[in-house]
Amino acid sequence: MMCARMFVRASDIPGSTGVQQICYNSLSSLRSFHGISTHRFSRLIETGNITSSISVKHTAGSNQAPLLAKVVGSAGTESLVGNGVDVEDFDVDSLSLNQVSSQKNGSTSAQNGDLILAAVDMGTNSFHMVVVRADKQGRFQLMDTEKEDVRLGSGSSDLSVITPDAEIRALAALKRFKTLAQIRKAEMRVVATSAVREARNRRTFVQRVRDAVGLDVEVLSGTEEACLIYQGVLQALPVFEKTVLVVDIGGGSTEFVLGNRGKPTYATSLKLGHIRLSQQFLSDGPNKKEELKKEQVEELRRHIRVILADSGVIDQVQANEFEVAIGSSGTIESIEQMIHYTVTTTSAPQVVDGQQNKGSLRDREFTADELNQAVKKICKVKTVEQRAKIPGLPEKRADVIVAGAVLLEEIFLALGITKMKVSPYALREGVVVDTLAETLANYKPGVNIRKTSILNLALKFKTDQRMESAQHSAGLAKEILSGLQTCRTGTNECVSDVALLLNDGDADLLEAATSLHYVGMFINHKSYHKHSYYLIKNNEHLLGYSPLEIEILALLARYHRKKVPSQKDEDFAKLPEEVQKKVRAMCAVMRVAVALDRCDSSAIDDVHVFQQTESILLAVVPAIDPTTGKARDVSLEVWAAQHELPYFEKIFKRRSSIIVADEHDLEALDTDAPSVSLSS
Repeated sequence: MMCARMFVRASDIPGSTGVQQICYNSLSSLRSFHGISTHRFSRLIETGNITSSISVKHTAGSNQAPLLAKVVGSAGTESLVGNGVDVEDFDVDSLSLNQVSSQKNGSTSAQNGDLILAAVDMGTNSFHMVVVRADKQGRFQLMDTEKEDVRLGSGSSDLSVITPDAEIRALAALKRFKTLAQIRKAEMRVVATSAVREARNRRTFVQRVRDAVGLDVEVLSGTEEACLIYQGVLQALPVFEKTVLVVDIGGGSTEFVLGNRGKPTYATSLKLGHIRLSQQFLSDGPNKKEELKKEQVEELRRHIRVILADSGVIDQVQANEFEVAIGSSGTIESIEQMIHYTVTTTSAPQVVDGQQNKGSLRDREFTADELNQAVKKICKVKTVEQRAKIPGLPEKRADVIVAGAVLLEEIFLALGITKMKVSPYALREGVVVDTLAETLANYKPGVNIRKTSILNLALKFKTDQRMESAQHSAGLAKEILSGLQTCRTGTNECVSDVALLLNDGDADLLEAATSLHYVGMFINHKSYHKHSYYLIKNNEHLLGYSPLEIEILALLARYHRKKVPSQKDEDFAKLPEEVQKKVRAMCAVMRVAVALDRCDSSAIDDVHVFQQTESILLAVVPAIDPTTGKARDVSLEVWAAQHELPYFEKIFKRRSSIIVADEHDLEALDTDAPSVSLSS
């Protein structure tokens, strides 16, 4: 006798506590249990009565932990589960809702222990799919993306029904998504949001998707959606340690999340979406020349203010002060693109955090003033046809951007937001993270997304032992920089004022760039530093870094050998002047550090920095050869590093030299001048 498995969440069973043992005689009685939604279960084909018991268990007091229901029936596994997967291949107690959904909707797993996952977000406005490959530690890399403007919520003013036309568009899109996922051999998880959540015919629609496409749809509650969006954002921006406010404007709803260190402290979803508001208050129809009226916008604003005031969001945000506001999804991204276009076409460079910043290197963020100007420009244009021509604004957003922009402006005012960062990740990436968290026992998402993304890129282009060598050189680079910044004389002067230009963030960039300097060898050893620039600059795996920071990483890799930074290089010349000074200083340190592992053998353990009158002394300590017990020969490394000293001296404005030292030498040097050393 074979068995199949089903999952529900604790929130689906009112009053459930502890571990329950519940018996049923048929699938129909199971489905009627407390009105549990059938979309929460794995696909089961009723081929006969269940002859054995159904055991349901869950964690007491948790409405997030999935419940496990193991159904033992008289039919074979294939007819029960519908995909031919032998349930005996799995450990029942370790399974989860996400794993079952993936097995059910998917095809095969990746080789070498990797997982290939496809997460589908059935939004009110558009459907998105992201396909990723994840290793056993949960580090994932993007393989493919797909998007279709389905407009699932169109045709119903209050999103109360999914129309036949919308259903046809949805089924067609999902079929294409499934085909792409199958080609990628990806396991699928499909989630639906506001349009399906609120539709009276949602059960019929979900069943139609199951019958016509063979996919099971997980309809998220508003709170679940908000929490998953937060998890997605944490994979794109380095804000894990901060208290953040996340705002996600969709077609049917807007989600708000307050979170810190990966845990949402407040999450809610309001029925405020750009499609919903457009259909309720603004001209919405085939007449693209119908003019927008001032009275319509004023009525829209009043409605938004009432909903926000009654929701409790304002009180929650005021009671839990946030450090960073983050926006996600299409509406906010479109507004940022419009603002970004305005900045890049302005003749005068913009000032960001006190520094001039050229448009192409501008962070994905905008201020309240920039948003206000954008909203004025959008509302000033009276017709959809004319709005489609606004520079920087995606044409497909022209009919709904008024509602979305006004909504965002009112949110800024109500919550006191002065600046908002934009996340490229949102719900679908959150679904990936949630699936990995349930699948992998020790997966800890979002803790240090910058270091994780650097490691992912390094692993992707790993060649021979160069990755290990690059990591070692990165450690040496941080030692040298720290030594330059903290070495003092009796007058308490730094070795070089130039070193003080660099802060902790710059030190992290130096370490990251040194870790990646070799990746261009994946293409060819000849001019590999140039290949490294291209691969770093054009790689979408470097999450958590701003466009300016990515440019710095790429340039440091470009200039770690051969030519040094020059105003003749257009990419370097476009950097703000202060950033150019920093890049030169980091480059000087990096060239020496890379040379100190010339043989890719980690022959040098430590670098100590000493000041001698008007000069800098770098004392390198060789590693001990484990076979002989003697210090390793580092003459080639010292020779290579000496060739980099002229540029080092030019940047730090001090004569410099390198010596090989042991503990006795270091003690002698310490009596003459203070030093700083760090273990590599």
